Amino acid sequence: GLPDLCANPCGSFSVIPIHKRPDLIESCAKLINDEWPRSLGARMAQLCNSSDNLPTNLVLLKSDTIVLAHIKITPVPWDVSACFLESVVVAKDCRGQGLGTYLMRHAEQYCAQNLHLSVIYLSTVDQVRFYGKLGYVECEPISIYGKVNFKRPTMTRKFYMKKVLKNPEDDDANAKGR
Repeated sequence: GLPDLCANPCGSFSVIPIHKRPDLIESCAKLINDEWPRSLGARMAQLCNSSDNLPTNLVLLKSDTIVLAHIKITPVPWDVSACFLESVVVAKDCRGQGLGTYLMRHAEQYCAQNLHLSVIYLSTVDQVRFYGKLGYVECEPISIYGKVNFKRPTMTRKFYMKKVLKNPEDDDANAKGR
């Protein structure tokens, strides 16, 4: 079964944009559909939109061939310094082993270093504690569709969270100030 695939956290894991590995798009689509069912064709078409600019879909690979986790980074139209993370998913048999944290850390690094972003937003129904441990704090609901005055529908149980990324230069400045 799958658990062997997830074992050995010191093994060869890598996080890459899916558009660098089009051969893995179908297995990535199936992983996402295991969590949020949708037409496979529609899911694959969405993954094919991944690019070096946003949106970017990152995948966590084991041994360079097995997709264990996925995260989508989308733009926030009204804030060019921010992005919104969605479709964060780890293969069901691989949860609770630190892979979600590993993927999130790599996604944050990718946002800061490759995309030069300073704020990350996300929404979650049931993972507030997980994201809280990673430094995310609850915030007002935001829209990724351009409307700044967005009101959360009262029916939803979604929590919106955000994290301001530390700039590596800030550490240098702090070190000099000591």
